[in-house]
Amino acid sequence: TKVQPILDTAKPQIAAIHQEAMQKMKTVMDSTLSQIRPLLTAEQQKKLDDIQKAHQDMMNAHKELHDAMQE
Repeated sequence: TKVQPILDTAKPQIAAIHQEAMQKMKTVMDSTLSQIRPLLTAEQQKKLDDIQKAHQDMMNAHKELHDAMQE
């Protein structure tokens, strides 16, 4: 169709914008967490670590699924 080439042209641009936004979000989150972490008790820090690991695991699974769908 005539639409597919338009989408194919936009796809790398959208991916680049997404990547840039994710990097900026990571920078803000890292900065925020580095300010919050010293205020937490050891127990709270462990809970935060557990939450961060669960989030990272979820993001990795999502990426693997996305990558598999692209093949």
